[in-house]
Amino acid sequence: MKDREIQTQEHTWTDTAADLEAGPRCWPKILVIDDEEPILFAMKEYFEVFGFSVDGAREPEEAEALLSHVRYGVVIADLRLSGINGNEGLEIVRYARDRCPETRILVLTAYGSPDIEKEAYRCGADCFVHKPVPLPDLAQIVFGLVGRMP
Repeated sequence: MKDREIQTQEHTWTDTAADLEAGPRCWPKILVIDDEEPILFAMKEYFEVFGFSVDGAREPEEAEALLSHVRYGVVIADLRLSGINGNEGLEIVRYARDRCPETRILVLTAYGSPDIEKEAYRCGADCFVHKPVPLPDLAQIVFGLVGRMP
């Protein structure tokens, strides 16, 4: 069996033949919550390259339903899901933290403020990231949250 190389714009990882024979990496499932379909699609495609299984939700109710039935290792939640002045992402953070204390939660937003960031951490977020963020940078944050690098 040959070595396999995974490449992104900024990073390259190589799985050796021994790694590949040992089987696929066992990454935790990711739930991405964002009201913008192109963002959901891009994150799903990007993280699947690394072997993650990724679900997406566009609405808080959909996210809560998934969190009620599936165990996620990482939740990436947009702060605003309904347009102007919404902070539904914080409710999702609370819900996810209450149901799955071991889940790592990342809040992603273009509308953050120091007060909102403090509130996100009070609700149980592990990380607060301002959009836009390049996918390779977001991946490094996720790898750090799960405690393993590819």
